[in-house]
Amino acid sequence: MLSSLSLNDQLALALGVTGLLFLLINLLLLRKNKPKHIPEPGKQAVENLLHVSSEEGKCLVVCLGHALATSNFDLAGASGLSLQRALLKRSLFNDHPLQSFSGDGVLDCLSRMVVHGAYQGALASELFSGSLSQLSGTSPLTYTASLVSRIPDASNAGLLLAGQMSPVVLLALDQADRHSLPSISAVASLSGQAASFISNSVTLMGEDVFNAAGKLDQQKSAMASLGAQDWLRIAISLGLLIGAILKMGGVLP
Repeated sequence: MLSSLSLNDQLALALGVTGLLFLLINLLLLRKNKPKHIPEPGKQAVENLLHVSSEEGKCLVVCLGHALATSNFDLAGASGLSLQRALLKRSLFNDHPLQSFSGDGVLDCLSRMVVHGAYQGALASELFSGSLSQLSGTSPLTYTASLVSRIPDASNAGLLLAGQMSPVVLLALDQADRHSLPSISAVASLSGQAASFISNSVTLMGEDVFNAAGKLDQQKSAMASLGAQDWLRIAISLGLLIGAILKMGGVLP
């Protein structure tokens, strides 16, 4: 059966099996040992915002982006949903619950489902309100303008940006800087990341944008997945290096 597969298919199958093997090994290791606490600036900044939100009775504002299904469907636009879920778990019963804003209709529906599921899982469905997840604009400019108008509210503890955003998000970050509002940027788009560098925002880059929820949640399954990714990267790097050496040595055609 394997002989009927092409070389590319065999390599893909081998990588899939190797990834599952690494995931299983990491799960077994984490059952015996607690995950190590590795201090990271992004994770620490989120922890600080959650602390301020709970201790001072303020609201943490999460912006989920404005691009999921408005143009070309892009799963990176949903990267903030897992982070929203992780934050909700730790702020459900705060004086001011987590407030989420979306700039895409589909993204807003998914966000509202995440919020409702979090309250339902905590057996507190009566506390759920549709206003906790709002659609604040259907284009980059209207979405950013809505965020800019909400930032000066004195009840805000901080601003957290996630998902796909255009460079105009710099207007919201500048407004946050003017009002001394702490901000964290976990934007998936390169142009949005470039805009966040100009501000005083704590900026997450690369894989940290997609792994933020797992690192914040500290669940064994999430930590095992992150460990498996690291081992898989090492295996792929070694495979590429060995393949290059064999190619240069004339072993491979």
